[in-house]
Amino acid sequence: MAKRIVLIEDEDVIARMIKKHLIRKGYEVEVAEDGQKGLEAILEKKPDLVLLDMMLPVLNGFGVLRALKEKQLLPELPVVIISNSGQPLEIDHAFDLGIKDYLVKVNFTPEEVLEKVEGILHGDGDKKNGRKKSAKVEVGIVLVVEDDETLLSILARKFKKEGYAVRTATTTSEARRSLQQKGKPDVVLLDVLLPDESGLAFLQECKQKEEFKDIPFIVISNLGQDEEVKKGMDMGAEDYIIKANVLPEEIVQKVQSIIRSK
Repeated sequence: MAKRIVLIEDEDVIARMIKKHLIRKGYEVEVAEDGQKGLEAILEKKPDLVLLDMMLPVLNGFGVLRALKEKQLLPELPVVIISNSGQPLEIDHAFDLGIKDYLVKVNFTPEEVLEKVEGILHGDGDKKNGRKKSAKVEVGIVLVVEDDETLLSILARKFKKEGYAVRTATTTSEARRSLQQKGKPDVVLLDVLLPDESGLAFLQECKQKEEFKDIPFIVISNLGQDEEVKKGMDMGAEDYIIKANVLPEEIVQKVQSIIRSK
């Protein structure tokens, strides 16, 4: 019997694209264009999973989540947020209400929504949290130095889901203090444009210190000019990632690969 999904999304183009991909995979999809209709569809159709936008007419996403919580449908009913809003406080609040995952629209494609759905509904291992269990032999400590709080929150959450201990810093001063903590990070993700000092200057400083020179640094930046990339690599970066060219999941995969190869 086909799994049933309720998709609550008021942007018609996005709704049609996601629905098309889901139907091709054999899912039964009910689309609602506002939160109230979506809530009614959930209660009537009793879906196996809900895809929920947050900015909705009539009843917003949080209104839908609170109603589901009151009816004791969460966290048993898998809900995946798909939203333009990526504010850390909103993300944390949504997880507190019992959602399974939170996808920021600018960071995913319909194919990745499908992959997320497949992982939750058909994945092996721990289906309750919507991802596969794995033998996390590569798990370690990751320090993320990034002043974009949205990206910082997304990366921290994704690394934590994979079992990593995550430290965060929004300035190089905070990053220095973090490096002095017990247990050196296995990898440092380092933005270039930071409030107090250039990330590349901080990278150069760390590579000149005996206790930090062997830590792999991955530069993550919006500066993608060839000279900037070359400068970062010449200073000792393990890799230089252009933010606009990758998804957060790909950054996690890069870190996993580096830690496994150590």
